[in-house]
Amino acid sequence: MDFWKQVAVDFVGNVLAGFLLLGGYILAQWFLSATDITIGYAWKFDGTMQAAFNIRPCFDIRNRSRSKTYYLANIGYLRDTQQQPIDIDNKSVWGIELKPGTITHAEAAPVKNLTGSLSLLEGLQVHVYLQNGRQFWLRGTGLGALKMGRIQRVAFWLRKGLEAGAVPME
Repeated sequence: MDFWKQVAVDFVGNVLAGFLLLGGYILAQWFLSATDITIGYAWKFDGTMQAAFNIRPCFDIRNRSRSKTYYLANIGYLRDTQQQPIDIDNKSVWGIELKPGTITHAEAAPVKNLTGSLSLLEGLQVHVYLQNGRQFWLRGTGLGALKMGRIQRVAFWLRKGLEAGAVPME
């Protein structure tokens, strides 16, 4: 192989290696941003279990990032079968700061159009929005039990394993 062919082959090989490294870096950054915040919730209510009123969610928000601070924006409540929101809460959690490495407890205002029994909570979707536009879709399988998809479960399992093995991710 003459000199210029060798130069061309080396150049193409280096460009491909660079794209693979860049792709791995982008994938790692996406993975970190996809698993840096976890949100769980439970329902709080005034009254008895049979006749609950002023039903509100209480959130357990964990910012597992080591460097990013997030801010909560608003909450939307939807039914599984409807596209119209039951209620949109723009004030009760607005501006709550989620500092890096913290666990935050946030209690929202009562859901306006949700008064009666706790059976109304079945099939309710809770959408939590951050001020950067990121959305968390929380669909309870029971009274606040968080349901995750397979990919999300695998991603959180992988991150937990990497952190337990003391592999620095950021």
